[in-house]
Amino acid sequence: MRILAIASHLSATLSIHLLRPLQGLGGFEAPLLTQDAIAKLVASAPGANASQVAAFLLDKVKPDLVFSSRYNDILAEELVLACRQRNLPFIFHMDDNLMEVSPDQGADKVAFYQHPARLRALRVQMEQASLAYFSTEALRDRMVELGITMNSYVGPICAAVDLLPDLAPAAAQAPLVFGYAASAGHGEDLKLALPGIRAALERFPTARFELIGSVAPVAELAAFGDRARYEQRFMPYDDYVVDLRRRGWSLGLSPLCNNPFTRMKTYTKWVEYTAAGIPTIASDHPVYRECCAGGAARLVGDGDWHDALPALLDDAAARQTMLATARARVGRDYTVARLREQLLEAFRRAGASP
Repeated sequence: MRILAIASHLSATLSIHLLRPLQGLGGFEAPLLTQDAIAKLVASAPGANASQVAAFLLDKVKPDLVFSSRYNDILAEELVLACRQRNLPFIFHMDDNLMEVSPDQGADKVAFYQHPARLRALRVQMEQASLAYFSTEALRDRMVELGITMNSYVGPICAAVDLLPDLAPAAAQAPLVFGYAASAGHGEDLKLALPGIRAALERFPTARFELIGSVAPVAELAAFGDRARYEQRFMPYDDYVVDLRRRGWSLGLSPLCNNPFTRMKTYTKWVEYTAAGIPTIASDHPVYRECCAGGAARLVGDGDWHDALPALLDDAAARQTMLATARARVGRDYTVARLREQLLEAFRRAGASP
């Protein structure tokens, strides 16, 4: 089965929800067409209109199914309409409310996603796709509230990572290392945890905090010098999870502001930390309450980070018990094999025959 994947770039979302579940399955191939590649194709055909370019592309690739991952740029509308004309299955997948990006994501990000042409591209794909595939029911329900009529599907899980082998226990005298892995839209979330981060670094003089990803560093931690480290990291998703495990963090942070935009997000970070052998302290947020119930993470209120984070760093037994609970749950309920079955069900619902 030949699946044409369309995305702005090789993103974590595309890797989690399409490429990784297909790994190891015989009879599948998924060439990726990025925004840059599409733009070059359009520029190379100055005499053709967008509909003609879309038809040419489908004739050249000859896919059995098109999978659009959050794509909202050039040729988005023409591709889904061309697929509809050909009775070619088209799945549009979305894991964030890109129709209503909130101000706390940053002015540049809001301006980018709220451009009328991008909003129209998203809406047309959802309405014209064979299947609109959403990560959460909250996200799908919000699209319905916005007046979008579509054939939709929400699977039972919205994140999956197979467990990596346990690391050898850290030496008793090893300094505590804790961290936060986040992308650029999580600056306000980081601010929630700052009182706890500062309190932990003050309470444990040899402890180190690591901030990794594209989220911007904060000046409030500069006073701690090398004990508060920042690494801007861009790497393939599989390498990222392995990198998390290599770091051997005593605790992974997952703060999340509670607002309408974030309530449609996923619990991916908890799954990633758990698979990498890292216990999680997270916001007491609707996204985390079900998956982390029964002690699979420490959930804290917005005003409780100052006390809760250093207290958990000081309790190795609690962290290990919490991690064992989380790993048992992820190993049972949030596996790549389960997400693969969910993806194949989406293919079937779109009219493809995997």
